[in-house]
Amino acid sequence: MIKAKVNVLTAVVNSIESLTWRQTLKLLTMLISLAVGAAPVLATNLDVPVGLHKLTAASSPALELVGRWDGGPVYSSTVSGEYVYFGMGGGIRVLHIEQNANPNAAAWREVASVTTSGVVKDLTVSGHHLYVADDGGAMRIIDISKPSQPLEVAHIDLQPNVRAVAVEGNYAYLAAGWLGLVIIDISDPQKPRQVRKFKTENYAVDVHVAGSLAYVANITRGVRIIDVADPLQPKEIGFYEMPGFAHGVHVDGDYAYIVGLEEHEDDLAGLTIVNIADPTKPVKSGFYKLEYGAERVWVENQVAYLAGVANDAGLIVVNVTDKNNPIKMASYTSKTCSESVTIAGSHAYLAHGDLGLEIIDLSNPKVSPVVEHYDAAGKSRGVDVVGNYAYLANGYTGLRILDISHPDAVREVANLPTYRAVDVDVAGSYAYIADDWSGVQVADISDPSSPHIVGYVNTPGNAERIVVIGSLAYVADGPAGLRVLDVSRPEAPAEIAAFDTPGYAYEVRVVNGLAYVADGDQGLRIIDVSKSSAAMEISHFTPRGKRVDVRDVEIVGSHAYLAAGRSGLTVIDISDPKNPREVAQGAIKRTARNVRVSGAYAYVADLNWLRVFDISNPILIKEMASYKIPATLADIWVDESGVYAAANEAGLMILGLKNPSVVN
Repeated sequence: MIKAKVNVLTAVVNSIESLTWRQTLKLLTMLISLAVGAAPVLATNLDVPVGLHKLTAASSPALELVGRWDGGPVYSSTVSGEYVYFGMGGGIRVLHIEQNANPNAAAWREVASVTTSGVVKDLTVSGHHLYVADDGGAMRIIDISKPSQPLEVAHIDLQPNVRAVAVEGNYAYLAAGWLGLVIIDISDPQKPRQVRKFKTENYAVDVHVAGSLAYVANITRGVRIIDVADPLQPKEIGFYEMPGFAHGVHVDGDYAYIVGLEEHEDDLAGLTIVNIADPTKPVKSGFYKLEYGAERVWVENQVAYLAGVANDAGLIVVNVTDKNNPIKMASYTSKTCSESVTIAGSHAYLAHGDLGLEIIDLSNPKVSPVVEHYDAAGKSRGVDVVGNYAYLANGYTGLRILDISHPDAVREVANLPTYRAVDVDVAGSYAYIADDWSGVQVADISDPSSPHIVGYVNTPGNAERIVVIGSLAYVADGPAGLRVLDVSRPEAPAEIAAFDTPGYAYEVRVVNGLAYVADGDQGLRIIDVSKSSAAMEISHFTPRGKRVDVRDVEIVGSHAYLAAGRSGLTVIDISDPKNPREVAQGAIKRTARNVRVSGAYAYVADLNWLRVFDISNPILIKEMASYKIPATLADIWVDESGVYAAANEAGLMILGLKNPSVVN
């Protein structure tokens, strides 16, 4: 510690001549604090002069994308002529509809795919172009004049959460989250131009344009009706509000069909039919109640097709001939939430999230059989890298194993279904999977192309993270705290100790017989696990800040690095584990969720940003590079080959750090 103080004081003396009086005062305050042994002034509160922390590389450090596996959920589909287009994570797949002799029978053949740099949330076709709502923050335009050779020709950047797109004439209308309704001039599809942003009430998630009116679903503020006769001067002329969350809207004639989710148990979630003959005074006509609700709706030939969620998951078919009394005709149920539905001819194309795309024959609505299915990849929530393989915990699709020997051409080699894989740790020939409320699954991966489950143990909470050391596995079990498992026999793992932390256990790291648990709003808990049959807390630490939320922890030497929500990257001196103390804090613009340390750098997941901090001097940390991810980061793995980011619906992203040299 004395040596560290001398280094800092020397840096101050060497830099003093170039300081302003304000910088001098702040540095002298730090000098006095160090001299008397008080907690040092934090790096984030200092205007640190360049001389104190300078880059030696010819150019600034930067993160660059070197590879990606873009598998993810299916959120949307659209049909144009003989072709079906659907998004899957960051990619778009193209199917050709091949009719058989029977006009009600068809076959589908995949003919092409195209990769985007974002996440495909919604699709629509106009002319020879496919318009894509990219949830990562963009609208993309794909030339499909040759459907077997789709090509992105333009995009326009926006803020994240672009949820839906509709096209009318020379304009595209986007439901763009907090931005509201965004209007893009697409008269030249290769040169799209934003012409107007119209702030709607609350958060825009869906849009349907009929004639000169745009109907925008706005979560807690129902549907807003906006006159876009002059797209440069949009104006709200009416609205319809309702209990719960409005998620989808479809207009057919004089009626708007709105689907929503319940916010409270007594909300009337379901399908609301609204008379819009006078759009300035919309009036409710009828209602069809669901248990939990639906995300999207499509109406055709007096029939409404609902993409249901939760207890209503699947496809629900409702006869709306009588607007005052809609009647259920049929349903196709599933355990997985559906996202949207497109109707073309006698088939429904159900975007079924993690489950994929399902094509349903509607010729007999009372049966609604699935006639074709295309798998999705789920959401990447946890990652471990061993040799040439990345092991992804991919939510409801289970464990996915990727060959990363060529980062620019990542290839999936196997998929092992589980209930809901949220983390994975590979030890020897086994992958230990934290499987949410289903506990821990143990998979034999001696042959990565043929994994299989060999063991299982339930845990009382939600298995969020797992780390295996020797014959013991340590599980951050959400509301049930820390669980310690004996995995000496992988086919029969068994709990041998536990400590129920006061918060929600998100992550655990174990070093020298001590478990460091990231416990949400209860900070960092330090638990003695040196006796495998017992676990006892010896201390805890709560970072400064109004909204503490410790989600992750990394231990390096005598320091613990916390991803502490809005408290940012917090550095804790744990040289005396019974008396942890904060030594520095790195500001985060949003909220820190994950942290990994490699050498002199800390990699921090800040929602949809990956940030790199120089921690060569733990009390003077500084952000040195960042990279925007098209979805929320869920986990990070770092080794000498690069940074592996599990990015939810954006899949796995592999990044490298350029020009990393730093001196103090």
